[in-house]
Amino acid sequence: MPNTNHILKVKQLKTLSILMMFLLVANFSFAQKTKPVEPPKPISKGKDGKLAYTADEQGNRIPDFSYAGYMAGEKAIPNATIKVVVPVSKGDATLRIQSAINYVSKLPIGKDGLRGAVLLEKGIYEVGVTLKIAASGVILRGSGMGENGTKIFATGLDRIGVIRILGKNNKVEETPIAISDSYVPVNSNKINLSNTSGFKVGDKIVIHRPSTKEWIETLKTVEFGGGESALGWKPGTRDIHFDRKITAISGSTITFDAPITTALDAKFGGATVSKYQWDGRIS
Repeated sequence: MPNTNHILKVKQLKTLSILMMFLLVANFSFAQKTKPVEPPKPISKGKDGKLAYTADEQGNRIPDFSYAGYMAGEKAIPNATIKVVVPVSKGDATLRIQSAINYVSKLPIGKDGLRGAVLLEKGIYEVGVTLKIAASGVILRGSGMGENGTKIFATGLDRIGVIRILGKNNKVEETPIAISDSYVPVNSNKINLSNTSGFKVGDKIVIHRPSTKEWIETLKTVEFGGGESALGWKPGTRDIHFDRKITAISGSTITFDAPITTALDAKFGGATVSKYQWDGRIS
């Protein structure tokens, strides 16, 4: 006669094995279904070894900052010819350095856009008041950094700064033209205008993005704790101005030389474009 206890144990083991297999399959299926999909990274290393960017659903992406620097990095920084050397000596050097700057400022501009350089030797130069550069193409050059390099030591009592570059405030902007895009994403270098007839390739332009009440409220910068105060942003006080140059025009679309770093949104006032002339600007 068969052992009923043995048969019962075998059946229980089979049932338990089937149950465990079912749970394993169910857990595996559940894990497969609920495995989160990793979103694409906004910036990563591409297969070619270069940076690869991923835009969001509105087209915004991390800006390309390779445009920053001298001539957008497309040309080497020119080596200005030394026109005056100011030797190191004890006492205040303000007059000697400023006289050298003034001399070079009157020299003609070369094909490279430079007049020349004023060279300061290694050592400490004491300066009692602010040095001013008021002409384009003037270079004030030291002879190295660190302990054995050139140092300008401010001995004055004001807080304006040791060196100031001051052009002429004679910028003239023409009538602004509204953009016709409802949204222009971050890193875009193209916009559409309601009228491009007054623009041409090479024009210098200002893209003006207003700081509207709606934008400030969306950012929640009306107040910074403790209620509204002088710290809170006010409409018109946080406007953004992009200084650009037109590189192409096609129909209503203008292309400019460097991307924008803040989106232009019609619901926050959009933006306008103005052509300008600034003869007194230092470059």
